[in-house]
Amino acid sequence: MAKKKVDKKPAKKAAPKKSGSGAGGFASARVERLIRDAGAFRVSADAVDALNTVLTEHSLKMSKYAVEICNNSGRKTVKSDDIRLAASKM
Repeated sequence: MAKKKVDKKPAKKAAPKKSGSGAGGFASARVERLIRDAGAFRVSADAVDALNTVLTEHSLKMSKYAVEICNNSGRKTVKSDDIRLAASKM
């Protein structure tokens, strides 16, 4: 019996992340929950995206500062104390 040739389909590549709606580093539902916990009854998608962008930018700055603190301490591992110190200095 002869073996049949099986054509394998190439694997699909993940679509690149679009900048714009949904951009940011945090889950949109969680960001919306933060706004609602602050007392909002209704929250627009633009407000969620705006806060998500601000939180992402601030978190990146704080993380870079925490890495700097860690490096100055002669360590390679960022610890919770580094994050807390970075947050208190910002």
